[in-house]
Amino acid sequence: MPRKTSNNPSASLLDLPAGAIPSGTATDKALLSAATKEAYKRVNLLLSAYFEDFSPAQQRRIREAIGAKASPKPPKQAKVPKVPKAPKAPKEDLPPRFWLPFSGETWSGRGRPPAAFLAWEGTVAHTEWKKRHPGERFPTYPG
Repeated sequence: MPRKTSNNPSASLLDLPAGAIPSGTATDKALLSAATKEAYKRVNLLLSAYFEDFSPAQQRRIREAIGAKASPKPPKQAKVPKVPKAPKAPKEDLPPRFWLPFSGETWSGRGRPPAAFLAWEGTVAHTEWKKRHPGERFPTYPG
């Protein structure tokens, strides 16, 4: 059943169904066109602002309804200025704590032992040295 137009002066042209534009003046039609365009812009703005909040199925239906091929871009986030990092203190060379007398290789005792120290651990020389120094892992640096 078609809606009746009201004689009420507060009734708007927007209250009318889409196909029932009265045969009024050009001004009325222009106002209706402007109001429709404004409403369309607002709906598109809301959809793009909250697009990520919809489920994937809802997003697909929104894209189909507005005729978009790709998803609208989410609104840009305000950029937070980066706080400059404090400069790192230069690493100081640590004095050697351990050394291998036969090769002269040294190690400060920080981090992983060098490959030469690990290789020396399984040798006969290490076994003999370990018998004389039971509480130590590697020979201490003489300096």
